[in-house]
Amino acid sequence: MSYKPTNPVKDPFSQPNESSASFGGQANTTNAYGDYGGYGGGAGASDPRAAELSRREAELARREQDLARREQESGSYRNNWPPFYPFVHYDPEIIEDPTKRQTIKLIGYQWYALAATLIINMLGCIFLLLAGASEGGADLASSISYVVVIGLASFILWFRPIYLGYCRTEGKTMAIFFYIYFLFGGFHLLYSIYMLVGIPSTGSAGLINTIGMFTQGHILAAVFGTISTVGWAFQVLGGGFLYKRVWDFKNGNGDISMENATSQLKASSIKTIVLHQSRM
Repeated sequence: MSYKPTNPVKDPFSQPNESSASFGGQANTTNAYGDYGGYGGGAGASDPRAAELSRREAELARREQDLARREQESGSYRNNWPPFYPFVHYDPEIIEDPTKRQTIKLIGYQWYALAATLIINMLGCIFLLLAGASEGGADLASSISYVVVIGLASFILWFRPIYLGYCRTEGKTMAIFFYIYFLFGGFHLLYSIYMLVGIPSTGSAGLINTIGMFTQGHILAAVFGTISTVGWAFQVLGGGFLYKRVWDFKNGNGDISMENATSQLKASSIKTIVLHQSRM
């Protein structure tokens, strides 16, 4: 006698279409994680997550736009210059007027050219000393001090003020910065003429020292002196052109007056104005 089970187990592969999870069929059961219709709930579960992600990205973009708008309205921006150690903000693109923006860009190029000229002038003085110039030591010592002192002073006293002045839209708040530029920018033009001449012992590898090096056959010193001389000539000619351009802009704006500059100076001390630059 053979034994036959009363409830035989069906072979699941004998009739695949009878399986509740057959291939190509619709599963009516709930998996162990409570998802319906396939792994992870299908597209129906991912759509809310995608929508939430898009909403958060839009919210972040809106906050960034609001921050940029508040910065522009308040005149305060995050520091971004110099790139390796930002301590001030410099971005001519925030100036809406194209003529003003172009002027500031050109003055910026003038300052960069000044920094390069100071370094080349120092190298020229090194070669003056190596060439045996009688005042080579004095020239070198002065040229090294110029790189630091003139470089920083020019940035703080005339380049930065005129940038802040052009960033303003109201003439009365522009006045003090323009007159600071006119004062120290004028001194810079006189200093550039002084350096262009190149008198021995003045720290300049300019014209006179360069001619002396050519005469004595010290070609390397003469070449650096020539480059330095060209740099100082650019400061005189290009700087003079930009100085007049700013002056003409001032004459065309009645609010940029000595009276308004004096009133602003009385309301804010020089110390406050200098500290104000570092916050912009």
